[in-house]
Amino acid sequence: MSQPMQKLKAVFLDLDGTVYWGDSEVHGAGDFVRHCHAKGLRCLFVTNRANRPAEMVCDQLRGYGIPCERDDILTSAQATARYIGRGSVYMIGEIGLENALKERGIRVVVDPEERPDAVVVSYDKDFSYAKLAVACRWIGDGVRFVATNADGRLRVENVLLPGTGAIVAAVRAGSGVEPEIIGKPGRRLFDIALETVECQPHEALAVGDYIDTDIGAANASGIASVLLLTGISTRADITPDKPQPTYVLESFAELTSLVDNFIQSSDGF
Repeated sequence: MSQPMQKLKAVFLDLDGTVYWGDSEVHGAGDFVRHCHAKGLRCLFVTNRANRPAEMVCDQLRGYGIPCERDDILTSAQATARYIGRGSVYMIGEIGLENALKERGIRVVVDPEERPDAVVVSYDKDFSYAKLAVACRWIGDGVRFVATNADGRLRVENVLLPGTGAIVAAVRAGSGVEPEIIGKPGRRLFDIALETVECQPHEALAVGDYIDTDIGAANASGIASVLLLTGISTRADITPDKPQPTYVLESFAELTSLVDNFIQSSDGF
């Protein structure tokens, strides 16, 4: 459960379906970010996607006219690298994960005969049986098994394709071991987001379009949440068996008003 908000310091924004949809900005996203900056609030874009480097994500947002610096991006790949901390890994993934690991000083093992400290599994369009066999062999031998996220499907140009979760499932089945999952709907990604902006759960607001992942992760971390009806989930999806959002809003205009109310309330203390 989220804690009562005392003073808002940061807003965590999901990307696909929340800030942009397809190849365009969700209406009002850029204006909202600019408004937050003017009010002294930190906006952190927090995404389960792990295949693209933060610089690429940042360039995409800027292309939509959304203010963004590299440090405003937190991908599940970056969070995974911070979570692991050090050592060496055998990686199933793409350049976004590889860059994140190397930036933290974590060595990526290339030789399949070299025992790594951890096996990290993420989205990989070049996933193969050979990679599966290496990963399962080391995990079965006691090496730590970490996954950036477990999203079963990935939306690409309005087509749903198998996501990271499909690859994670193969490694889980082949090794018989459950992974440590960093991304939403677990709490680890948002816990690292809180560390990044140096605030407590009751000082943050998480905004996303998908009940299962975005709202689930916020609830797990004790952060107040907004289900923004700009993407996947609808009001009809808010059922008792699903994670319950703190707020349900239609647009960034409504979200701006909510944030302003938080600021006015805290100024009154």
